[in-house]
Amino acid sequence: MDRVPATVRWAATLLAVVVLVLPRETGGLVSVLDALSPAPTDPPLFRSEPPPKALQDEFSRKNFKFDAPSGNYLAPRVFSKVKHENMVPVMIGGTYVRDLRGNPVFLRESIRAKLLAADGEMFKKKQKHLMINYGFRSNALQADLYRKIHGKGKVAEVGASFHEAGMALDLSNWHDSQRFMIDAGFVGGCYGLEEDMVHYSVDEITKGSNMDAFKRCTLKDIPADMVHGMKKAGEATGHVFGKLKGR
Repeated sequence: MDRVPATVRWAATLLAVVVLVLPRETGGLVSVLDALSPAPTDPPLFRSEPPPKALQDEFSRKNFKFDAPSGNYLAPRVFSKVKHENMVPVMIGGTYVRDLRGNPVFLRESIRAKLLAADGEMFKKKQKHLMINYGFRSNALQADLYRKIHGKGKVAEVGASFHEAGMALDLSNWHDSQRFMIDAGFVGGCYGLEEDMVHYSVDEITKGSNMDAFKRCTLKDIPADMVHGMKKAGEATGHVFGKLKGR
């Protein structure tokens, strides 16, 4: 007897499974296909990391406030703006996002909602997703970053970062995503902390608090032909724009 080809045997097995499933469930074929698909990844669970005892003593001296949902101690000015919501994982493009250290990215619920709205609009217009470097940080991680980066780059003191409040994130493709993030309610990129272009947050700071910095940052992104058009609007105004653009 000739051997039955493997592909035929596989097809016959699949048909038998479909026949067995169909009498029990409507849409039996769909059920079989679902069974053959990989199971969805379980969402990562948020676990707070208590700060070292030395840090807790420092927070106590500074009258920092403890935020239970994040497990962090926060400076009064940050704590006053905290959204008292759960910390939730971020899924983009069907995958739970991980930061540069390989840890799941967490944000407050309403911040995640704004982020996903920005990502949805960006994907519709550019077929690109947001690329997140960091989201929530523990006090311990912020302390570690501060020790390594302070004096070399932009980093907040421990307890004073909106990352520790779960209300900030860093994007590697900030320039592509800037207008979508701004429309979703974030401040960041060129319209946030001038020295930290990748940083986006809610309720943290606006460039309106420093008009000179706002002009320097914003005008860097204005195309040369637009600057030329501005010059035509008035010689004095055009001179200012041209000077700023050349910085």
